[in-house]
Amino acid sequence: MKVEAGEVVSIVGLLGAGRTELCLSLFGMTRPDSGEILINGQPVRLRSNQDAIRHGIGYVSEDRMSRGLVMSQSIENNIISTVFHKVKGACGLLSDSKAQQLVARMVNALTIKAPDTHLPVNTLSGGNAQRVSIAKWLAISPKLLILDSPTVGVDIANKAGIYHIISDLAAHGIAVLMICDEIEEAWYQSHRILVMKQGELTHSFLPDSSTQQQIAEVVNG
Repeated sequence: MKVEAGEVVSIVGLLGAGRTELCLSLFGMTRPDSGEILINGQPVRLRSNQDAIRHGIGYVSEDRMSRGLVMSQSIENNIISTVFHKVKGACGLLSDSKAQQLVARMVNALTIKAPDTHLPVNTLSGGNAQRVSIAKWLAISPKLLILDSPTVGVDIANKAGIYHIISDLAAHGIAVLMICDEIEEAWYQSHRILVMKQGELTHSFLPDSSTQQQIAEVVNG
């Protein structure tokens, strides 16, 4: 599997196909059974999520309420949680001005609707909470952003906003790997679609030269 800068690649498959497990391996959370990971053509070993972050990999979990965000913490604290080193002052303590500048930039970039970034994330709608989840990884200036079912629990209006964000990330040269539960979503949002079965990537489709029905037949076949 290869994901180029500025490309959106989606993985579809049945429940239990191993898609999330692949994401966790790419984020250094689990050890892959085989193969190697290359970044800019160079092999890397990801023993932890910190290794992945250092190599410019971000991971938006499908379970934002327990794994992606600390819902009782503020919007600001969630966004800066991945980049505390960027917002430290001279004594190693949090610089309020640096934190506020970074958070304001992320809120503006992702159009997060909140009256105050000191409010806890659990006061936000599902769509805005997901934007915060993406913002905290966008703050690391990722080379690769992994999105695991990014529109689950998001209403139709906010789904369109998430899709726009994904397109914008790719337009700015970020490689995007997305796990999709819906073939229609993958077909409309991706440059390439991969099918996973029993832990293996078995087929590759280009939306321009395939139909949703063809992909569905492979997934369910």
